[in-house]
Amino acid sequence: MSRASNTRGFSLIELMMATTIALVVIAGAVSAGTYLQRRSYLEERTMETQNAARAARDFFTPSLQRAGEGFGSSPLYLGGAPGELRYAINVTSAAGASAGYVPPSGAYTALRSDVLEIFEADSARALRMNRCGSGGSDARHGNTSPLCLTTQAPPGTEAGLPTGTVLVAADPQVRGACVGVALAQRNITIPPALSSNNIAWAVGAPGATPFNNNSFCTNVSPSPLWEVNGNDEDALLMPVTSRIYRVNWSQGRPALELDPDGSLGPAEFQVLSEEIEQLRVRLGVATLEAPNTPLRYFPDPAAIPARPAIDQCTNAQCWGLIPGDAGTMGAQDYGPGSARDELMRRVRVVELLVTARSARPDRQAARGAPDAGMLPSDDEGNPDDGYKRRHFLIRVTPRNFGYAGG
Repeated sequence: MSRASNTRGFSLIELMMATTIALVVIAGAVSAGTYLQRRSYLEERTMETQNAARAARDFFTPSLQRAGEGFGSSPLYLGGAPGELRYAINVTSAAGASAGYVPPSGAYTALRSDVLEIFEADSARALRMNRCGSGGSDARHGNTSPLCLTTQAPPGTEAGLPTGTVLVAADPQVRGACVGVALAQRNITIPPALSSNNIAWAVGAPGATPFNNNSFCTNVSPSPLWEVNGNDEDALLMPVTSRIYRVNWSQGRPALELDPDGSLGPAEFQVLSEEIEQLRVRLGVATLEAPNTPLRYFPDPAAIPARPAIDQCTNAQCWGLIPGDAGTMGAQDYGPGSARDELMRRVRVVELLVTARSARPDRQAARGAPDAGMLPSDDEGNPDDGYKRRHFLIRVTPRNFGYAGG
């Protein structure tokens, strides 16, 4: 005898309820996973920008600290043209387009950067200059001349400096230094007794405009740099190097580039980082007569009166902004006696504002697109284009600006 089964399956309503609950759980899990993935992505981008900025700090800080070694804040005469005068920390503010260099445009025009060039000499290889000849008191004259040295060297070694070495002649007591190049032959007019302690040189950086006969670097009479008397204040001859940093948009995106020999050689720029978007430079100027007075920063558009970038200063615009006693204003807007030179003489701090951005944008979070020609700003004032940005302030004291070239 058989009994009827009392079991039954799920009803349609129960199945639909179970399915709905499962879908809600799955949707929550997917949403949580998406959120966690997005958060991880944002944290990764934040880490990218922080690492890029730290790397930039490591690029700049040692170079800025060594800037001016051997010649301090003295102006460097690279050639005879006004534009070939440089300083150990040489800034071109809001640089415009040039060969191989493209500033930002369109929606990113406001992100234009400064170009920073840094010079330093190798004081460990410095050679002290001496009298040339038995009765002369000058070290050299003319565009191609011998430099007489206190340190003797075997014939043919050029005092230990290879032919083509870029050199700077500087005196800590003189406001000005001259750049030149070591030549292969010594000058045959030097007496034989001195032939082992002189070096032939051509004044002027490689490829620079020749000096005229009355320039600071070629005429002995107006230049105290060449008044060499065989004492501890004699001028020094040292190898000198340069490097240039810039943010180039030539590929439609920013790239921090380095020219490893700057204005002194033929090397090409090389990319250091594609995550540095902007580089701005401010120079802190001290009141020499009152060291405890707060620094004045250039540029500072919020100051009253506004302070322009030092490299853009004219005498008429900036002479009244020089802290302390600047003496008598010269006739030219560059070189000793100019407002620009007096301000550079007082520089004690270099302030870099570096903007790092992530390598990839988050298009979903962006409220604007660069192709539109303009971009809205986010809460921090950055372009709201999906890139993650971080701003870093690097403040460095050049160790060599407090002495030499006073």
